[in-house]
Amino acid sequence: MASKVGFALFGMGNMGLLHARNTVLSPRASLNWIIRNRLEDAQKFVKDLNLNARCTTPDRLEEVYSDPEVHATLICSPSSTHNKIIQDSLHAGKAVFCEKPVTIAEDSTRKCYELAESRNLPLFCAFHRPFDPSFRNVYDRIKSGELGRVRLIKVTSRDLSLPPISYLKTSGGIIADSTVHDLNYVLWIAGSRPKTIYVQGMNFDPELASIPDMDQVLVTIKHENGTLSLIDNGRLAAYGYDQRLEVLCEEGLLSVGNRSSDHVTEAGHHVTREPRIHSHFTTRYDQAYSNELEHFLDVLEGKSELLVTKDDTIETMRLIRACKLSIETGSPVEFDEMS
Repeated sequence: MASKVGFALFGMGNMGLLHARNTVLSPRASLNWIIRNRLEDAQKFVKDLNLNARCTTPDRLEEVYSDPEVHATLICSPSSTHNKIIQDSLHAGKAVFCEKPVTIAEDSTRKCYELAESRNLPLFCAFHRPFDPSFRNVYDRIKSGELGRVRLIKVTSRDLSLPPISYLKTSGGIIADSTVHDLNYVLWIAGSRPKTIYVQGMNFDPELASIPDMDQVLVTIKHENGTLSLIDNGRLAAYGYDQRLEVLCEEGLLSVGNRSSDHVTEAGHHVTREPRIHSHFTTRYDQAYSNELEHFLDVLEGKSELLVTKDDTIETMRLIRACKLSIETGSPVEFDEMS
């Protein structure tokens, strides 16, 4: 591997810009190409940061894939574009770092992983929660066994504000777009496959009924080892980006609270004020996003195995499908009965 891993970045939305920043900041990585439909946005980004990166559009990728200085693609473009970019990247000998989902269907996702295996290249689905230092600490302590058997996992995950309706119409629904991160995390921390899944939800914003979608869901999972998981996921929390975790064990409780946006508190005669919590995932999980890129670089350098595996990704996709079936039927779903 070269002294720096060269990346080609696809997409410049929230996640694209975030990963671009982390790539530029990492001493082990370089941003060599940016692929963007609106070429002028990419060119302005490169100019403003004085980067030594080239820009092109998605219909002109020959130079990107043939560039020997590009060792990996970083995919942050719309989900519908992932499958082709992944396959083209792997055929060109490039490793792949991909925002969720790998593809929009289980069958095509499996085929992408199979291609990666045949080419001996890593395909990383960027579920970021396991890379958050506090969440990782909880996982490590649970796996140590110091607090005994896990009884209950409770996850609260709420956005500050509802995304634009134009985005929600193409998001795949709250389960696939938002709850997916919590589903992946509880599978990881429970260390056990789901047995039954039950989802209840509500669209408090009437405009969501026409999509149709929900803006508040409760997901309950009974795992094969007896652990219970409860996920409370919402699109709207007026007080901030609410991210909390509790894990009840036989010998104690582990919990992760919200991170404050600053460290200033105010105490007066009649009131004590705490700072607001973070308002957006890009600031709340900034360290997690940086850590997952460094993990991917470790994998490329042969220092680590992928933390998020093919089986993890497929199992999470099957769980999304089970959640959607529970919503459709209004009943619990037996996971093993999912074809």
